[in-house]
Amino acid sequence: MSPPAIPEGPDGDGGWRANVQRAMLTLAAVVVPSIAIIAIVLRSGGWTWRDDAVMAALGILVPLCRVTRGPLAARAAAMLAIAFAAAFYALGRNGLAGGISAALLALTILAFLGTSRQLGFTFVAITAIAYLSVGFLARDDRLPINFSASDPHLLRNWIRIGATVALLAVLVIGVVEFVVRQVEASSRAANDALKRLRTAYDRLETTKEDERRFLSHELHDELGQTLTALKLSLQLAGRAPARADGAGGPLSESLGMVDDLIARVRKISLDLRPPLLDEVGLVSALRAYLQSQAAVSGVAIALHAGTPDDGATSRLPADYEIACFRVVQESITNVLRHASASHIDVRITRRDHHVSLRIEDDGHGFDPATLDDAAVGGHLGVLGMRERIRARAGRFRLTSTPGRGTAIEVELDLPPPA
Repeated sequence: MSPPAIPEGPDGDGGWRANVQRAMLTLAAVVVPSIAIIAIVLRSGGWTWRDDAVMAALGILVPLCRVTRGPLAARAAAMLAIAFAAAFYALGRNGLAGGISAALLALTILAFLGTSRQLGFTFVAITAIAYLSVGFLARDDRLPINFSASDPHLLRNWIRIGATVALLAVLVIGVVEFVVRQVEASSRAANDALKRLRTAYDRLETTKEDERRFLSHELHDELGQTLTALKLSLQLAGRAPARADGAGGPLSESLGMVDDLIARVRKISLDLRPPLLDEVGLVSALRAYLQSQAAVSGVAIALHAGTPDDGATSRLPADYEIACFRVVQESITNVLRHASASHIDVRITRRDHHVSLRIEDDGHGFDPATLDDAAVGGHLGVLGMRERIRARAGRFRLTSTPGRGTAIEVELDLPPPA
């Protein structure tokens, strides 16, 4: 199983990796030469000039990877390759001596964190093969093992191995701590961005509602009154004697068209911003809205909202009322357009500083997994409802099964009274 993904930095995966690689090279440039010096000074038994040369090369090449120029990723990979090569050499020379296994484990962890998962798994496989190969060769006495390097009776072995393990722990802990800081910084940045996005969304919704309120008033107070005056004028003109055949003529048709225009303006005005929502609150506005939708569609729509005695019909903060109203409005619109339902239940429950909302229908339902595709296609109704609720730290849940209807549940914690 692959390790969990780490949040990307502001520059994506490359930017995060670059920071970790730079930290890893810096720490390794200090720790690895120290390990090489300790290995040379505290060598045991059949230590040869080749061992000195390998340790010296390790102590020189690793810092060079930090100070030389070139692609950062290539230098980090080169540093790990050099360190692994030295560890494999030590494995072949000293066998199961303590410190070598710790070094290989530490380098594998650094490969995962500092380069890529693929390189980390590659080092795991190579390490396993190296152990098996050294084991087979040592069993047949074809590989000279320096057993003095693991002799527990030699104090220098304890000092060398203890110092090596401690330094490797410092290296790994330093890199891991840096990674943790990167993750925490990314998490804080993501949370801040989410808060700003939700604040911006909330402001956008508030602005939209203000514009809807303005348009609703304009349609109702200006255009609606003008149309009503026009109708009265036409009615006065229509009091002339009718034709012999009893038909009202063009004037009667004009009056019918004006009636249609007045009805449409009222519907647009109510959809934009129901006046009852501002005047008497959510429950009354929903009751009028649902009754009108039931009358037009022929679908039975029931509202369960409690009574004034249990507090269910008391006023909510204005932005919470409009959020709940829009959720119901969008839900009813979706059901009437797509669900072929014969009955819809809308239930509002309020307890102290908590309000819950449930809209359920007996339509043909759908697979909720298709919502993402619908959003990509521009159908943002459910997404808009969910964001309205989440912008107020609420919980939004949609459940649906093909052939068994759909239910939308909303939970909102109301702010304490000022």
